[in-house]
Amino acid sequence: MATNDIRNVWELTRAQRELVSNSFEENMYETAIAMLDQLRASEFNPWPHHVCQLIYISLQSTTPPSMKDEFDTSVQASPSKILKQQQLQISANLIPAKAILDAQRVLMAYLHTGSPDALALALPQRRSQPVTMVDPNETESTVARRAAHIMQLQDCWELLRSDFSSRQNALPSTPKVKSKTRRQSERLGYVDASLEAGQPLAVQENAWPLLEWLVGLFEKDEKLSLLPDPISPLLLNQLLDSDGKTHLDSSIAIIAHCLQQDQLQRRRLAGRLLSLLVNLTSTADLDLNALSVALYTRVSSFSQLSQLLSQLGHSTTIQALKFKIGVCQMLIGGLGLSTTGSGPKPQPRIRPRPTKNTKNTKFHDDSTDSQVTAKPSVPSIPDILRLVQTPTFERVSEDGTLTPLWCKFQLLLAYGSLQMRMERQDRDTQWTKAVTETLPQVAREEFEQRGPEASMYQRLLENQLVLNL
Repeated sequence: MATNDIRNVWELTRAQRELVSNSFEENMYETAIAMLDQLRASEFNPWPHHVCQLIYISLQSTTPPSMKDEFDTSVQASPSKILKQQQLQISANLIPAKAILDAQRVLMAYLHTGSPDALALALPQRRSQPVTMVDPNETESTVARRAAHIMQLQDCWELLRSDFSSRQNALPSTPKVKSKTRRQSERLGYVDASLEAGQPLAVQENAWPLLEWLVGLFEKDEKLSLLPDPISPLLLNQLLDSDGKTHLDSSIAIIAHCLQQDQLQRRRLAGRLLSLLVNLTSTADLDLNALSVALYTRVSSFSQLSQLLSQLGHSTTIQALKFKIGVCQMLIGGLGLSTTGSGPKPQPRIRPRPTKNTKNTKFHDDSTDSQVTAKPSVPSIPDILRLVQTPTFERVSEDGTLTPLWCKFQLLLAYGSLQMRMERQDRDTQWTKAVTETLPQVAREEFEQRGPEASMYQRLLENQLVLNL
């Protein structure tokens, strides 16, 4: 059905869109989501407003609060009280657990059939977005009305926060009854209790499936990139505002929160998101040093930083190797400050960005104009060797995964891999001599007769040096 003429990017017919919208308005969520699943195909992209509703539904709890104490079902209840309670039930607009799970499933399915650009039209972003969503006051559906307010957020990260549900449920279920609905929402227990404790969580419990979807969306966008160093322009839209200012706080907070989780799948999301951010540093819009310092400042646990470096271990891109070198530099410096590691951490500084002409066009259309390859400075081999030979306390992390020897091993390994990946004219001129003379001696001095762990590091480094010859 797709044609070459100029049509809306979602390409579904008006009749198809209205069929789904009517089911949503009648609170037939499972039916509406089933129709969206049936209409899903690689030739068709979903209507952004429907994706917005799927996102909103996916964020709801599958175990809604009990309301048995809120409603008086006795025969003595007055007709006015019964009517009031019925209105309260309607305004609560509880969504069945199956519909919530179906929404999460269909969103993930869209990653295989939908265009990342089209799916991202349903997300808020810091750059201006040329999509007009449904007016919240022009629909009878509570879910559609609340979903429309998603576009008023600053970025997609706000969807994940623990205070999002409370703010959404504070919105009116019908126009002109905002204060009443707010009281009803609070009485029904919708307001997140974490707000009472202070700072909201970066990822609420119900938002983990959506975070998985967002990371998958940005990964697919990066995979489709035609640039020599693939990046996700959609992710950059979430970090860069119209004035060119970079906002890393939310994404770094999400990475830190992921690392605190017990579930392996959630912890891996930290590495996947970080890998996307690191790849963005190949552009002039995001500074690699600023990202490294921001992460080092936000993630206080050395063991969590070692987890991140391990997750990036399979990545051999130049930007990933430079990032590992930068973090290892800070780790070794921090381990050498004191036995408690209480020295001040470096503060992130965003470097000045080149002036660019502003255009009122979609970011994807002119993204290549601003994505000039950035080449942050790489430490020289003498600097690396001095850092490796810096005396450090033999302190381990909380779980024993990080030691000074581990940091030095990772630093030398990343630096050697980086030199081999770089063009010959960009390599350190002293690298060849260091491989044959200096590095083997330094490896023996630092790792020889220091225990089984050090011996393993020494053997691995020696093998790597042979490959680098």
